[in-house]
Order: sequence, then C-alpha cells, then structure tokens
Amino acid sequence: MSARVPATIVTVLVVSVVTLAGQSAPAVDAILARAGRYVAQFIDRFSNVVAEERYLQETLGNLPAFALGGRGGIQQMGPASRRRELKSDFLLVKIGPADWLPFRDVFEVDGTPVRDREQRLAKLFLKSKATESELAQALDITNESARYNIGAMQRTINTPILALMFLQFDTQSHFRLTLGKRDPSAGDDAWIVDYKEVARPTLVRGLANSDVPASGRFWIDAATGRVVKAELVLDTRGIRARVTTTFRLDERFQIDVPVEMREQYFLDRGQVSGIASYGRFRRFDVNADESFHNPTAQTITDKRTGIVLTEIPSGRFTMGSAAPEIGRHSDETIHDVTINRGFFLAQHEVTHQEWRAVMNTNPSRFADCGPRCPVESVTFAEVQKFVAALNAPADTEVVFRLPTEAEWEYACRAGTAGPFATGDTLTTAQANYNGKARYGNAAPGLFRERPTRAGGFPPNAWGLADMHGNVWEWTADWYGAYPSGDVVDPVGAAGDKRVIRGGSWQADAASARCAARSAREPNSRDSAVGFRIAADRKTRQE
Repeated sequence: MSARVPATIVTVLVVSVVTLAGQSAPAVDAILARAGRYVAQFIDRFSNVVAEERYLQETLGNLPAFALGGRGGIQQMGPASRRRELKSDFLLVKIGPADWLPFRDVFEVDGTPVRDREQRLAKLFLKSKATESELAQALDITNESARYNIGAMQRTINTPILALMFLQFDTQSHFRLTLGKRDPSAGDDAWIVDYKEVARPTLVRGLANSDVPASGRFWIDAATGRVVKAELVLDTRGIRARVTTTFRLDERFQIDVPVEMREQYFLDRGQVSGIASYGRFRRFDVNADESFHNPTAQTITDKRTGIVLTEIPSGRFTMGSAAPEIGRHSDETIHDVTINRGFFLAQHEVTHQEWRAVMNTNPSRFADCGPRCPVESVTFAEVQKFVAALNAPADTEVVFRLPTEAEWEYACRAGTAGPFATGDTLTTAQANYNGKARYGNAAPGLFRERPTRAGGFPPNAWGLADMHGNVWEWTADWYGAYPSGDVVDPVGAAGDKRVIRGGSWQADAASARCAARSAREPNSRDSAVGFRIAADRKTRQE
C-alpha cells in the first residue's frame, strides 16, 4: 500500500538519498533505502493502530496564547495557560487514496472529559466529498489535532511520527544527509544520520506561509532500516523548536511504535515544553471517507444453526448521546467506555430457522414471515435456554451468550459518532421501522407493519445488519442509570427489567438510534422483540 502525506498539508515531509562525504556511498544508500522501505511499512501497519497518548504541556515566561482563526489565520487569545494535561487517542487518518494525516483525538483535558467529542468526530469524518475537498478536510483534521495545545503559537508539528515521515521516498530530494557515528546506546547496529532541508519551499510552513527549514537526526538500525529514535529541529524568526521521539519494537505489529515524545519551543518571551507517553496500542482503522471500520474481521459459523458471527475488535468509544441529538432521552448520559477485548457478534438477528434448529419450535407471531425472518415473541428466559443449548456440544470453539448493552452500542456504531451508523438520519431504504414518523427534517418513509428478512438491509461498516430496526434485541444487562465516569467492560446494575436495543418494525426512527435504550420485564413476550447472539473464544481452561 502506498501511504504518504500530501506535501501541500502543513506537517509532513521526507528525506534525500545522496552521497555523503567521508563515507562509502553504497553503505549510506543502503541504510537510507532500507529506512525508506521501513517507513512505508510503518505507515501501512501503524494506520491500523490506535495508541493512547498521555501528554503534559507546560509554559514558562509571560507568553500570550494564540489560536487559529478561520483558514490558517492567527489571533491572540490572552495569557497562556501554565500547564495542561491531555489524554488522547493518537492514530493515522486516511484522507485520500494514498494520503494520511496524524490525528490526536483528545478525550480528556486536565482531568475533565471532553463532552463535544462525538459531534467533533462526526463533523470531521462523516462529511460528504461533494461539499468539502480532501484538502479542506485534511486542514480541519490538522487543526482539530492542535485544538487543545497551549503556548504562544498554534503548532501542528507536535506529533511523534513527524520526523519519521521525512524518510519517505517520494520527497527525499528536499534534504541533505550526513552519516554520523555509530551509537550503541540506541542499539547494537544503530547509526546516527543527520539531515538538513535544502529545498524551497520547505515542507513545514510558518506564519504567512513562510519557509521553516527542518533539520535534525535519526538513529537508524543499519541492517533493517528501523528508526529507533528521531529528532526534529525547526528554527524560524522568534521560535526555535525541538521534538524528539523514541521508539520500541512492538511484536504484535512488527514495527517500532512511539514510546515517548519530548518537545521544547523557545520563544522571545518564554518557552513551551511537553512530554507525551504512548501505550495501549490496539488494532483499529480510521479514514475520512468511511469513518471507523474493522479492516481484518474474522468470522465463525455455528455448525448446528449456520449462524455467522463476525469478530468485533476491542476499542474505546463514547456511549450515549449528546444533548442536541433529536429523539434523545435523559437516560443516554454520555460517558467513555473501553471494550477491553474483542468478541464475536452475529451478522443479523436469530432467525426462525436458526431457532427451530435448536429448540424445534417457532414461537413467533409472524411465523408466516418465512424461515429467514427474525424470531420474535421470545422471553429472556427462553433466549437463555437457546444459548445453553448452543453451548451444550463439547466441540464448540466459542462460548455463546448475549451481548452486554455497551458491546451492543459499540458494535452498532461501528466507529461512527452520529445518531445512526448511517449518519445523521435513517431512511426506510436502510432499515425496517415505522417510517410514517419522520426523523428531524427527513422525509416520511414506509411503514411495513411487520418484520422483514434478517440481513435484508445494508450492513454497517463492521458487517452487521439490522442493528437499526426490524426487531428489538435482548441484551445481557439489567436496565439502570449509566456510570458517571469512564468505565471498562461495563455490565448493567441489578434491576427488574432487561435492556433491549435497536428499535423495531413498529417503532419510529428515534427508537432505532445507536444510543436509544428501552427495557422489558424478562418474562414479557413481544412480537417486536427478538435477539442477536454474541460469543467469546474458549480459554484453555474451558
């Protein structure tokens, strides 16, 4: 995969292959060629990785604060903050067929969760290309990444992989390189390579689109081209900046991921410093055209029923809905949730024929709908019997269960941030619900007055169909208030009703939103309520 950052966008550049004085040209060429291939591999693999970033920024001196105003303009905002602590998800975002940008998704500032995160992500990643160019969207992503920075300038260079990008092949002629000495402290075969940008215009731009030449050093493993440390220095009128990143090998992704970034900015009236650490590396993928999606999902098929389940990756998301969301209820309080391990979820609701294969009955009110329609009119207890029967054979590779409420919403969103996985609205061409009740400004649609074939509508980005509408789905959780803070793998508190999710053929579009919640007594039987099965891989003990 070709993955590069466009030279027209403020922050990302690359290095040159030249004959270096005092050294053997073939040796230097070989090191830089390996490094160029390694960086291409790094971008390919790191684009499927999200890292949690903990970032402390501090200022010294009497610095004013500036922020972007409009398209790249600078405006003074008053005295600068002295200290800021950010928690973010850091990743690469694809903005075109072969273009990538580093993105910092800040979810906590000075210990306070960012409450407009959902709207910001939706605005950034769900825009139509008919209304905004890739360049404009890329600038929005770059500006959003710098939204919470403190100090006397709006900087977009404070990413741990910027200097690494300088080693890409397609803009190597911007730089002059010099091979320095071997540095055993960085690795057995690590060599220092000094670089200095000689081409104009430069790839990093300053105020009024001025040239800001880059220089610095790389520590490169000569045998593999791996970059184990990178230093970037920028020197322009009134500002000198230094950003240094160290990397370590991650066996899962077979690349050297960033471990720490240290930065210093020296200005006429003071300085800004920062230190960021990186951890919780996990597989994910984001691009500006399709939002989040699961790039390498695996599936399993239950031999007895033919139910196909898709692997859902671990990850972090914002659960609930923001106050402006149409149809929102007060029990949808926004909070951040971490799904700590992947799980499997059926591609659609359990059907008549799948239920009959296990239970030898068909309790559905709409039994005439056909074998591929979702089973409904089943109580929570009956669903548990179905699950137990699926788990009875000793040779199953997984343990079946119902999804938790958090897992259900996480899978429904499939990385999106709006009311629906389809965006800001839902049509009856996308789901089976009562279309007579319009959602927002959307036009009214069909009211089919009954369930339809499971999987008959387009799936979401993770391959899951009918997460909106058709029949409500039982979850494993009791209904109750959400927790007030961040949680990991939550389960519902004790109560007297079980949570159901997803809306149904008889409910309106607002009830089919990703965040919409409802509940039923466990012994209730409803022709608009069915279920979808989840599963976990068996452990060795099992």
